[in-house]
Amino acid sequence: MESVISVPARPDEPLPEWADGTDPRSAPEVVERFLSRYSDPGDVVLDPFAGFGTTLVVAESMGREAWGIEFERERVEYVKSRIDHPGRVRRADARTLTDLDLPDVDCVFTSPPYTLESATDDPFQNYDGESAYDDYLDGVGRVASELSAVLADDGTLVMQVSNLIHDGHVTTLAWDVADACGEYLHLDREVVLAWEDGPKYGYDHGYALVFSTGE
Repeated sequence: MESVISVPARPDEPLPEWADGTDPRSAPEVVERFLSRYSDPGDVVLDPFAGFGTTLVVAESMGREAWGIEFERERVEYVKSRIDHPGRVRRADARTLTDLDLPDVDCVFTSPPYTLESATDDPFQNYDGESAYDDYLDGVGRVASELSAVLADDGTLVMQVSNLIHDGHVTTLAWDVADACGEYLHLDREVVLAWEDGPKYGYDHGYALVFSTGE
């Protein structure tokens, strides 16, 4: 795979009416591209931040066994309505993956909840409650640790993430997430995602960080 690829920043499908705020979803074309590269038909694909279900819908359409974890109850029900195997979607905290009865996972494609360095709410609890940026990064590391336990020996994690510009300040979220995950998984490469349809989070590009369970 090239180190820079041109892809849509946003899905064409609108958000459900009850959703509000910035659209956090990955475009299906991005998911399909990475699942084609890092998984095969019949493989188990997991999204521990299932969101609105894009990864799961794409994975099922490609003949993968799709599993998802999502904290927000309304999103869980929405995702279940979109896929063929709703029993594979669990309402849970991604930091507790090893407490769930999951199969060995061949590929993870996900995007973590985003936050700013100056933010004080908790992204892991649907932005409810208080959490500092360092706490958030500790949580990302814990998720990576949990993923290292459920990933197959030759498994792959693809983490889509962006740096953020807000009020003239840059939060180096992508690089900080890479460091947090790198404590538990091996960072094999980064792929720059050049947005075809305009800036997102202040930039005209994001990143897909590709990790493996290798040394």
